Amino acid sequence: MTATDGRASIVISLDFELRWGVHDVLGSNVDGYRANLEGVRDTVPAVLDVLRQRRLPATWATVGAVACRSWDDYFERAPAPPVYRDPTLVFDRRIVDRDPDGTLHFAPDLVRQVVDTPGQELATHTFSHLFLGEPGVVAADAIADHQATRTIFRERFGLEPRSLVYPRNQVAFWPFLQDLGLVAYRGNEAGWFHRLRGAASAHPVARSLRLLDGLRPRTRTYHPKIEGELPSTLFLRLGLPGALWRLHFAKVRRAVLTARPGHIVHLWFHPHNLGANAAKTLDRLTTTADFLAEQIARGQLVGRTMAEA
Repeated sequence: MTATDGRASIVISLDFELRWGVHDVLGSNVDGYRANLEGVRDTVPAVLDVLRQRRLPATWATVGAVACRSWDDYFERAPAPPVYRDPTLVFDRRIVDRDPDGTLHFAPDLVRQVVDTPGQELATHTFSHLFLGEPGVVAADAIADHQATRTIFRERFGLEPRSLVYPRNQVAFWPFLQDLGLVAYRGNEAGWFHRLRGAASAHPVARSLRLLDGLRPRTRTYHPKIEGELPSTLFLRLGLPGALWRLHFAKVRRAVLTARPGHIVHLWFHPHNLGANAAKTLDRLTTTADFLAEQIARGQLVGRTMAEA
């Protein structure tokens, strides 16, 4: 099936990262964001059920370390970290003593559930959630990190990742990673506030602009112009207050209904976005999935993983 068969494509990608995805924000604070992170144990199977029942493919961009069984397993596999210019980006090893069982960091059983669910692609989100676009990171860091992910995915699940989601969407070193077998990565949404890095990205003004962009009516769908790039259409904000969610969902609908043949609508979120208020957020995800499945059934849309798209 080609991208020009008369239908637009829907691509769903999830950043499956546990605490690795927020280690730079939380530092040694083991209790910060705990409810959301612990909730992932329930939300991953629930999300998989929603997707499976509607035959919706999705790409699970998974931090390779999540597939580790223990801290010993992790440190045996993890390459040396980059020499970040910003030291706050370095993984704080004090957390090992505060999460000795690795409950907030490891979940190989959940990764196995992803692999065993039809239509789901296991992709990489780097091995240790590296910020590849930050000053101090070199190509050798990116290569070593990806090799570690390839190795554990091959040993544990009998496959190698073909797609990549860059942590914080910091696109870098793609030619090197492409040479290692990757075929697709998620790019950024249009707008300068989506392309900021480091502290600038976390600035309240930038965060507010991204939120407003998720609510305003204008939508964009994409036909990739760069080899391997699948730009994001929209970050799915499942936890918004009711009125704002209705505006946001209206934008999702508009993006899908106005997509032209050969174009791609790319939605993404994190499993931990559902964690602390799973009943409400899962209901919203189900509503979104029902809408997408309906459009597929009508022949207006086709679901694809990132590698397929």
